[in-house]
Amino acid sequence: MKKNIVLISIIVAVIIGFGYFTLLSSPASETASQLAKEQAELAVENTQNSEDLPEVEPKQGVGTLDSLRLLNEDLECKIMFEPKDNSAKVEGTYFVSEGKMRGDFLTESPDLSGQVLSSMIIDGDNMFIWSEIDGEVYGIKMSVSQVGNSSLPSNEPVSINDDVNYDCVPWKEVDGTVFLPPGSVLFRDIDELMRGGMEYGTVYEAELPY
Repeated sequence: MKKNIVLISIIVAVIIGFGYFTLLSSPASETASQLAKEQAELAVENTQNSEDLPEVEPKQGVGTLDSLRLLNEDLECKIMFEPKDNSAKVEGTYFVSEGKMRGDFLTESPDLSGQVLSSMIIDGDNMFIWSEIDGEVYGIKMSVSQVGNSSLPSNEPVSINDDVNYDCVPWKEVDGTVFLPPGSVLFRDIDELMRGGMEYGTVYEAELPY
């Protein structure tokens, strides 16, 4: 009886050992092992690549808004602009990422009785500018190629080609929604306004497309 028990135990041990060996040496096991190895190598490579990327540094100085945009870095900045005609200085915030930009600036109201918040966005090929004046919101849009054309009254709060004082830090949590023009503003095309003889600040009769 004892010999039978010992014999059965040996047979069971052999079967378990054979099954374990078969499992570990199966193609599925080899595939899983190779996949784990490749994933580990990829993780190391990604880590090395991220370490090779240049770190965005804080920036202070004088330059144009467009030069900051074309750095292709993620930056949030404080801007101060002093017009050459000695009018009131303009201050605001400025965000750039992947060639896009958003600026929000406080400027003197047309009647010089206070300040107006004016904003502008470049989302790639187009520029959007809008302001609230006397409770009315006015917006225009134009192609980036038209910016700087002296014959077009774009009324930018700060020209993207004028030198400004900037104080920038890395924009660590980029929010791409800031580069979306507000849906509540009716943006009129600058070419359309020029053809119609209208000026920026004219109350438009067209309704907002809700």
